[in-house]
Amino acid sequence: MWTDKQNQTLILILDELIPANEKAGVPAAGALGVADFLPAATPYAIDPVQSITEVLKAVDDKIPDFAKLVRTDKIALLKDVETRHVVDFATLVRLTYMGYYSRSDVRPMFGVGAHPVQPKGYDVARESNELMDSLTAPVRARGQVFRDV
Repeated sequence: MWTDKQNQTLILILDELIPANEKAGVPAAGALGVADFLPAATPYAIDPVQSITEVLKAVDDKIPDFAKLVRTDKIALLKDVETRHVVDFATLVRLTYMGYYSRSDVRPMFGVGAHPVQPKGYDVARESNELMDSLTAPVRARGQVFRDV
């Protein structure tokens, strides 16, 4: 699907989209292997391989050796590609986030349980009574809108 060079470029791009935080021990997206998730993301994008290939082609057309760029130049190039290939780049970003943050080994690094969202779910703070009153006030003010049976 992608050449070795394209795959290496993709990994470097992913590392820029979600960079590592070495102090916190959080790996970058490329280093974590998110590139392996992307081709299989067809339930979440019409043609993820085509979108990502377009981004890779745009990067290579501009600078054939992305790996040799310093970080600031990589970011500038990616911003340029993002403005010229809005839909494809947005697909890459969205799928990268999905592939990264859905991993059970990553979620605990951000204080979220490693277990699936359901059936256990996450702890969610209850809304205050005042907020609930303000949210439901229009419905209560409308009165009964159904028939008694």
